[in-house]
Amino acid sequence: MLPASEVFQELDRYQINYKVVHHPAVYTTEEADRFFKTYDFAKVRNLFLDNKDHFYLVMIDDQKRLDMKKLRKQLQTRRFSFASQEALEKVMGIKNGAVSPFNLLNDEQHQVKLVIDQTIVDENDFIGCHPNDNTQTVILKINDLLKLIQRWGYEVTVLPL
Repeated sequence: MLPASEVFQELDRYQINYKVVHHPAVYTTEEADRFFKTYDFAKVRNLFLDNKDHFYLVMIDDQKRLDMKKLRKQLQTRRFSFASQEALEKVMGIKNGAVSPFNLLNDEQHQVKLVIDQTIVDENDFIGCHPNDNTQTVILKINDLLKLIQRWGYEVTVLPL
């Protein structure tokens, strides 16, 4: 796993403005919300899914529940399940609680497909993401994050979830 400092170096390399908020380790969006009452950014749940063909990182508004059947139909693919802890560690290089689009830096074989909830993109200017460490949150513009992910060679699929 790349440390948070590597994520910051990547952001600096592309001259992306960001803010880092340090906090105790958080494992759920509910826990994280306690530390961000005065911040205005999209709060998302990052779900690491497997459908036996591919791994998917699905970013969904934290107030929504993911309908996996609907997602399967939208992507015209097999049934989804949550990926195992072993797959999370092997592919994304992290443990539960730190799932984030920044984990794609750890996916050396580009095994993960990224899907983002349309609401996140349409209704927010900023987003908060863990930098491979659930004791910090990076706040940056959503458009900057999407451009960065594309620079890493990933296609970004935006869907109404």
